Amino acid sequence: GHGTPADIMEHLAGPLPLITICEVLEIPEADHAQLRAHARTMMDVGVANRDAAVRAKAELRAYFATLTAQRRKNPGDDLISVLATARDGDEILNDEELAVMAMVLLITGQDTTTYEIGNLTYLLLTRPDLLTTVRERPELLPGAINELLRFIPFRKGVGIPRVAMEDVSMSGVTIKAGDIVHVSYLTANRDARKFDRPDEVDLERSGPPHMTFGWGAHHCLGAPLAAAEIEIALGTLLERFPRLALAKPAEELQWNATSIWRYPLALPVTW
Repeated sequence: GHGTPADIMEHLAGPLPLITICEVLEIPEADHAQLRAHARTMMDVGVANRDAAVRAKAELRAYFATLTAQRRKNPGDDLISVLATARDGDEILNDEELAVMAMVLLITGQDTTTYEIGNLTYLLLTRPDLLTTVRERPELLPGAINELLRFIPFRKGVGIPRVAMEDVSMSGVTIKAGDIVHVSYLTANRDARKFDRPDEVDLERSGPPHMTFGWGAHHCLGAPLAAAEIEIALGTLLERFPRLALAKPAEELQWNATSIWRYPLALPVTW
């Protein structure tokens, strides 16, 4: 509808995950744009943005405190209502836990998928060999996306800090109880002890699972939804636009440099 060239980030990668998670949480459409703006401001880690990030976080928490209180009183079929009424024996999420959980679901349920749709589309459009393979063999797409997620996680730094509960030795280094540990998903996904040819993309790789969605108790509960959105987005792009290509040289694209996420600020394409 927009015509060529069009920006993948503006017209697909941005709206699709936001609409999807807001439908899951049943957030009114009129609030979508403002909530996304708050989420992006909160994730900007630049020093100059600190005060704005603090305000954005406070406004998000206030919004979800009000929304979750309403769902607690009048639950519906949405995920927030499910969380508000869920019980483990006599235990339920308290008001603060529920509000924070809803806020986290909104942020992680749309930002990360938005950025990864952009990242993986860029990768395919700059690697003709990979693009040809998934076009000619669409049955490879689910596994190919898993490999691409390993190759390019959406983070560009370390993950959420962990605190060691006891002394532990790893690779000859002692981590003491109480030490704060930052885990690098990027390094883990390129570990030659786990992956054969870790710096190559193998669309038929069947090795161990990657760390892009975390692991164990910290594995992202939204991973299946994110993978489904990415598969549908990329699969539809490849099917609907057989001549899809970047509208400008790859080296001219600008990338986010102010937050913990990795993604192109714009991804203009032609078809």
